[in-house]
Amino acid sequence: MYHSHYYSGTTSVADNHTHNYRGVTSLAPSGVPHTHYIVGYTTYAHGHRHYYLIQTGLDYPTVGGHTHYIMGITYISDRHYHYINNFTSVTP
Repeated sequence: MYHSHYYSGTTSVADNHTHNYRGVTSLAPSGVPHTHYIVGYTTYAHGHRHYYLIQTGLDYPTVGGHTHYIMGITYISDRHYHYINNFTSVTP
């Protein structure tokens, strides 16, 4: 069996602005140690957006299932980048 997680959040501040992001992780096998990938574009702000491709951390047990830590940076756009730090939704 395979599963995915939802994720959403706001990037760090850079060049006096932030971007939002959201999506669904890649599929990964259930019941074994695993990671996921998040991939997409941030919202459009200040005349640009950023692409991101980040591998999550390993599954972390929580009440009701497990989650994953997301930590990475966006690709450079308009001569700067943003940090993404968050957790995925909890999935059984």
